[in-house]
Amino acid sequence: MTPQQKTTQQTTQGSNQLNTEECIVQVTSDVDEGQECFVITTPAATYYYQKEGCGFSSLIDRSGNDWINYHPTGGSAGNYRGIPNMGLNVFGHPGYTTGAKSWLSEQRSHFVQITSESADGTWKVIWEFHPDRAVMTAQKIGASAWLLYEGTPGGKFLPSEQYWLSSDGKVRLCDRKFRGHLPNPKWVAFCDPQSSRSLVLSYKGESTQKDTYWPMGGEKGMTVFGFGRSDLLVRTKRHISETPFQFSFALVETLQYKVIKAAVETF
Repeated sequence: MTPQQKTTQQTTQGSNQLNTEECIVQVTSDVDEGQECFVITTPAATYYYQKEGCGFSSLIDRSGNDWINYHPTGGSAGNYRGIPNMGLNVFGHPGYTTGAKSWLSEQRSHFVQITSESADGTWKVIWEFHPDRAVMTAQKIGASAWLLYEGTPGGKFLPSEQYWLSSDGKVRLCDRKFRGHLPNPKWVAFCDPQSSRSLVLSYKGESTQKDTYWPMGGEKGMTVFGFGRSDLLVRTKRHISETPFQFSFALVETLQYKVIKAAVETF
């Protein structure tokens, strides 16, 4: 779908299963960036979740900006992008075609649940979509994993202007690299001053792993943030191995640390 089509869908689409006037969280099916996907519309954002890739190709805010901007080619300008990008070359990344399947497992007016499973059954996650956030519970992982945000805050990566927060309130510019152990509770927020919005990502699980961030590709590129990723370039350093664990993300209409912190505490 084009960005304009996504923006239009943010305000016009409905559910095929429930009365649209009753649905705060709605789900339909469409094709995004070459793969069939679920489109989940909430008051806070619209999520495009690819059914076979089992990852998010687009995350549209209220103004129509795409905070992921996945495309099938382009490296850091396209096919590297996504959420959660958790199982390298196997599972949980938009664009993957490894035979995984996703299905709508529950739907209510304020809640949608989607289950995804790899072809061999070794990976299985459940996504729950609420009016204000998306929450993944990983039931099985076939190998050690990480949880990544590789995308475009506010619709375009501006590393010298955008920044990210950790749960201790520390501010880091998006043009600076980071490698270390983020404090508990494990959450970060990528802040875009132009839109006055933030993308919050939260992880609940084993806390022994390290975390990293680095900018890739300049203004045509993307963020590379990872819970459970210890090296900036080495693809094998994945440190999340115990299940179940939980990963949540949400768009919030603020840049203020205290407001973001209060929102995360409801996850």
